[in-house]
Amino acid sequence: MRLSMTPAILACQDHPGARPRRSPHRRAATLILAWLTIGCSPAPSPAPVESLEAGWARLRYWDDQARLVASLGRDSTPTGLSRAVVVESLTAARTQTGRLLAAAGTQERDDQAALAVMRRDWPALSGGSDSAPGPAGPLERLTDSIYQAYTEAASTIVVDGDTLNRLAVLGLLSRTPDAARRQRLFLALAPVWRSINGDNEPVSPYRRLLTLRHNAWQAGSPIDATGPALGLTAAELENWLVEALTRWRASMPLEPLEPWDWYFDTGAAGRRLSPRVPQVTDLLRVTQAAFADWGASPAALNIHFDLAPRVGKDPVSFTDFGTRPVRRNGSWTPGEPWIFTSYLGGGFDNLVELLHETGHGVHLAAIHVRPAFLDWPDNDTYTETLADLPAMEAYEPAWQQRFLGDSVPRAMALRAKYAGIVIDMAWALFEIRIHRDPAQDPNRLWAELTETFLAIRPHPEWSWWAMRGQLVDSPGYLLNYAVGAFLVADLRARIVERRGPNPWHDEDLYAWLSATLYHDGLAVPSPRVLEGFLGHRPRPDPLLTELGRMIP
Repeated sequence: MRLSMTPAILACQDHPGARPRRSPHRRAATLILAWLTIGCSPAPSPAPVESLEAGWARLRYWDDQARLVASLGRDSTPTGLSRAVVVESLTAARTQTGRLLAAAGTQERDDQAALAVMRRDWPALSGGSDSAPGPAGPLERLTDSIYQAYTEAASTIVVDGDTLNRLAVLGLLSRTPDAARRQRLFLALAPVWRSINGDNEPVSPYRRLLTLRHNAWQAGSPIDATGPALGLTAAELENWLVEALTRWRASMPLEPLEPWDWYFDTGAAGRRLSPRVPQVTDLLRVTQAAFADWGASPAALNIHFDLAPRVGKDPVSFTDFGTRPVRRNGSWTPGEPWIFTSYLGGGFDNLVELLHETGHGVHLAAIHVRPAFLDWPDNDTYTETLADLPAMEAYEPAWQQRFLGDSVPRAMALRAKYAGIVIDMAWALFEIRIHRDPAQDPNRLWAELTETFLAIRPHPEWSWWAMRGQLVDSPGYLLNYAVGAFLVADLRARIVERRGPNPWHDEDLYAWLSATLYHDGLAVPSPRVLEGFLGHRPRPDPLLTELGRMIP
């Protein structure tokens, strides 16, 4: 049962999610609210779940629009609807959907699964007094307070008279030949670290957060759940990280490097290639061309980019639904995914990140399932893996030559490719171990991990680990990038096996990936999709083989 087949939706030509969102939304607010309150006149005796799903699609539309307005920092949507109209429309949609959900009942097996998903997700979408969460507790209040301080600190960093942000500073570390200036850049991040961990005193914000989490997670933590969600034990997952980091360490110099010099040492490929994409407009140009090459043109898929920094903007890059794909008259519209980040300039590292976020965008555009299931998959690691499938191609010399007009030797490319991955693995291992024993000193733990596995000179006097916002508002999320690296290597090997040695310029690749990996949303459990595509459970071998090729 699909949205396009719902009589109530087909009868209502002004359903905002049922037509390409390129057309301006010109209906008056009063008409919108009236439509949401009474609904369109349905065909006689619609199936209860069918009517509910039509309401569910409307609720999702207005909830997406509300988040879009907030993320853009505007008083209206890109189509001109005021924030007030969006809020009122969302409230009306909640009321209508709540009534339909309360009355829904079904005997069909597929409908039972859809109904179960909607009932599960209803508390997060309802906003009503009966299901709204109670007052924020100490854990939520402290998390919000730290993240707000982090956002402010990461957005304005002054170095030698220049005002930068966190991403800009990290990019400059890999490109600045003067070691003294690199050190100044690195230490300029100290306010970001202190926003999370103060001066590492026992009652620092982060250390208090660890205690509150430990008390709240007695039934199990999101960190411990990552491995089992993919069919791996927590111990197995930790062993994978240690083995991969050990192989990386074997490729590094015997003598540890200062952290600012580590970024420079691993950034040779970026220094060579960054002049090819000096401006943000260059990042967009190459991204558009690279995805169009395999049939996933961001412009054709209605993917929107909000890349300029602004006061109060979330410092963490992310992708979200603006509107969702809709099936109508036998065909799908791709919706309008939105990509948010903050770039002060171009550069190869920013290009790879934008390719990753655009990978999320083309994924969202390809989710073609009934409204109850039309959401991100049920596994964040799997989701991040799909975004990295195209992004990792940027480290291939042939890709670089094709889209940048220059390339680096493969050994240099591998070093650049895996530097970001292994530091994510170090952060993942940090989270596993600090939450296992929250009483330990996080600075010392980070110093030990980075010295042992990354060949970085230890600095337990600094909280330089505290530069990732996910450590605050999404504990365990960095594991998705770390574990995702194993899955990406496994999937890419399988794609080559099934499509040939150079599949990344096939104009039908996106259609094939959409049919095999992208389209399921919540309709099929992610581990089942992953194992069905691979033909086996996830394995570390492809990534470990790649890392082994770096050892001198």
